[in-house]
Amino acid sequence: MEGPTSDRRRHILAGSVAALVAFAPFVRVFAGGESFFFRDLSGQFFPARRFLLDGLRQGEFRFWNPYVHEGVPMPLSPFGYLPDLLQLILPNELGISLILAAHVPLAAFFFTLLARELGFPPTASAGGGLVYALGGFSLSTVNLYVYAQTLAWAPLFVLAFHRAINRGGRRRIAWAGIALGVMISTTGLEIALQACLVAAVISPPLSLSRLRSAALVTFLGLGLAAVVILPLLGLTTDSERGSGLATSVVLANSIHPLAFLQVLIAGFFGDTSNLTGVWWGVRFFPRGFPYLMSLYLGPAVVALACVGFTVERRLGRRLFVLVLGAVTISLGRYAGWDALVDLSPVLRFLRFPVKAFFTVQFAVALLVSFAVAAVGNGAAVALRRIAALGTVLGGSMIALPLVPGLAPQQTSWFVDGFLPNSVAVGQRELIVRFITGDAAVGGLVALAVSAVCLLTLKGFVVPSRASAIVAALITADLIRAGAGLNPSVTTDFYKLSPEMAAQARLIRDEGARVFTCDPQSASSYWQGRRSRGAHHEAFTMAVFEETLSPDFNLGFGVRTALSIDRTMLVPTRRVLAPELATCADFDQIVPSLRIAGVTRVLSLEPLTNPSLRLLTEVAPARINPARIRIYQLDGGLPRFSLPVALIRDAPNHLDFMVDVRAPAHLEVREPFASGWRATVNGVTQPMGRTADGHREISLQPGRSEVHMSYLPLGLETGLTITLLASLLCLGLLASTSEPRPPPESES
Repeated sequence: MEGPTSDRRRHILAGSVAALVAFAPFVRVFAGGESFFFRDLSGQFFPARRFLLDGLRQGEFRFWNPYVHEGVPMPLSPFGYLPDLLQLILPNELGISLILAAHVPLAAFFFTLLARELGFPPTASAGGGLVYALGGFSLSTVNLYVYAQTLAWAPLFVLAFHRAINRGGRRRIAWAGIALGVMISTTGLEIALQACLVAAVISPPLSLSRLRSAALVTFLGLGLAAVVILPLLGLTTDSERGSGLATSVVLANSIHPLAFLQVLIAGFFGDTSNLTGVWWGVRFFPRGFPYLMSLYLGPAVVALACVGFTVERRLGRRLFVLVLGAVTISLGRYAGWDALVDLSPVLRFLRFPVKAFFTVQFAVALLVSFAVAAVGNGAAVALRRIAALGTVLGGSMIALPLVPGLAPQQTSWFVDGFLPNSVAVGQRELIVRFITGDAAVGGLVALAVSAVCLLTLKGFVVPSRASAIVAALITADLIRAGAGLNPSVTTDFYKLSPEMAAQARLIRDEGARVFTCDPQSASSYWQGRRSRGAHHEAFTMAVFEETLSPDFNLGFGVRTALSIDRTMLVPTRRVLAPELATCADFDQIVPSLRIAGVTRVLSLEPLTNPSLRLLTEVAPARINPARIRIYQLDGGLPRFSLPVALIRDAPNHLDFMVDVRAPAHLEVREPFASGWRATVNGVTQPMGRTADGHREISLQPGRSEVHMSYLPLGLETGLTITLLASLLCLGLLASTSEPRPPPESES
C-alpha cells in the first residue's frame, strides 16, 4: 500500500513535470533573449516596474510618480507583492518578462498540489494543472500582468483553505491566511474574489467551527495584504473609476454568445500564432479587439470536462452551477446586466464580465482531473462516455471543412455577418479555410482521446498509460493554440532612437514639462501602421515610446501633463478628454496646458498656433513615415511661483530654499494629494490646495528651507495591520497543538 510520503513525492514530481511543460509557450521568447511587449505590459507595467526597481536599487521606496499627469500616486507597490522583488536580479524588461512568465508554471504546480488534496492521482492532478495553466484565459492574462500573478496563487489558496476548513488546526489556518494575503497583494481582485468563491464551493459544508476558521483565514489574509490594499483604495479619489464607471464601460468586455465558439476553435477570430497581426473578429468586440486574447480549451478538454461532471456527482453538480453562473456573468450586456449595473455603484467600480471566465476554466480543469482519473482507473462507463462525446465533438470539428462545399449559401450568409466588410472576397475564402482547418486540428485531438479510451476498453492500452496519453494529447493541443498569444520583441525595442534620446535629455535637463498630442489621431501613424502589416502592434508601441507618451516616458525622466488616462485612476482634472487630446482644436486646450506648466508640445501632425514655435523635427527610422515635431509653448507657467533653489528633487521628496521679503504663498505646480506633508525650517506646515489643484504653502519673510514629502494615505495604518497579522500568523505557526486529520479528505 502506498504511504502518504510516497504519494506526496509522486505528486511533487508530477507537479514539477507539469510546471516544466507549462513553460513551453515561452521557450522561443526567452531562448531568443526577447521580452513581452503587448497590451498593458509595455504601456504601463514595465515602465512602472522599472521605475520602482530603480528606486529600490537606490534605497528608495517610490510611492509618487512625478512624470505622468503632473504627478500621481503609484498604483503598484514597491514591496507589496514580494515575488516581484526577484526582478532585482535582472531589472529590465527581459527579467520582468521572465518572472512574469514563471507564474504560468507556478499555476500548473499549485493546481497539481490542489488536485492531490482533493484525492486525485498524480497523472490526473498534473493533467488538470496543465489545463488550468495553459488554457486560453490563463495565457491571455500574461498580457495583463497582475491577473497572471493572481491566477498562479489561486490554486494554492484554494488548497490551503480546503485544508484549513476540512482538517482544522492553527497552522493550517495560518497558511491559508498567508496564501490569501499573497494572492490579494497582486491586486488582481476580480480573480482573487472568484478564487475565494471556488474555495467555498469545493470545501465541505460550513459548520459553526468551520465558519470560525473561514472567518479567521479571511481576517489574516486581508490583514497581511492591508499594506497594499489600503493605499490602493485612496487612488480612485476624483478619478473616473472613483465616481463610478459608465455602464457601457463596465460591460464593454462582455463575451458575445457566438464568441464562446472560441472555446472549441482556437482560430475562430484570428491566427493564434499572431493574433495581434491576423485578426478578423472586430464585429464581436466593441473596441475591435478582445480584452482577453483567447478562451480556448479545445473539444477534447470540453469532452473530458463534461464526463467529469458525471464521475463525482456531488462536487460535479456544484461545479456545474459555478460554471453556469460564471458564463452568465461573462455574457454581460448580452445577458441583460445593464439594468443591474445601473443600480449598483459597487458593480461600476470594475470592468468585469469576461474576467468571470476564470471560474469556468478553474472548474473545467477540476472536471478534467476527474475524467483523467477515471481513465487511469479503467472506469468503463467513463471511458465509453469520453469516447462517445469525443467522437461527436471531434467528428463535428473535423467535418467543418466540408461545410462550405456542402452548404455554400448558408456559409456565405454566415461569412457576410461574421467578417468585417473590409475583408476582400478572396481573403474570405482563405479565412474560412483557416477557421475550419484549425477546428479540424482540435477535432483530431478529441478523436485521438476517444481512440485511446476505446483501446483501453478493449484492453489494448493499460489504464494508467492511457491517462498519461490523454493528458499529453490535451496539453499538446493547448500549447499549439497558445504559444503565440504573448508576442515578444528584442530588448532594444525599449530603447529610444538616438535622435529622440538626445531630445529627451534636453527636455529633462531643461526641466520642461511635455504634452504629446494623441499619436493615434495622426494620419502618418495610420499610414505607418498599415505598412507594417502583421507587425503593426509593435509599431504602435514604438510610436508611443518615441513620442514620450505616458507611461513610456518614465524611463527617460521626462515630465508630462494632461495626457489621456488609460487607467481611469487619475483625477479627471489631470487629463484631457480623448477628443481634445488629438490637438485637432489646439486653441481650446492652450489655457489648460499653460496652467499645467507645459512648455513643450510633441505632435506627429503639424500644429499652427501663435503660442507655438517649432524647435525641431525628428524622424526615427522605426516609426517611418511618422515625424515627431517638437514645439515650444509660450506662456506655460513655471513649476514654482517664486524663485527657489532646489536641494533635492526625488519622487517622494521635494526640498528647496526660498527667500521672500514679505509674507507670501508659494505654489508648486504639481498635484496636491492626501499624503503630501510639508515642513518649513523644520516645523510642520499645513499644505493647501490651489484652485487648480496644485500644492500651496505659506511663507514668512526671510530665508526658508522647505521640505515636502509624500507617504500614501493608508500606508502607515496598512503597515501596522500587516505587521500585527504577521505576528498572529507566526504565533499560529508556532503552535504545537494540531487536531488529527480525518482518514480521508472529501473529493
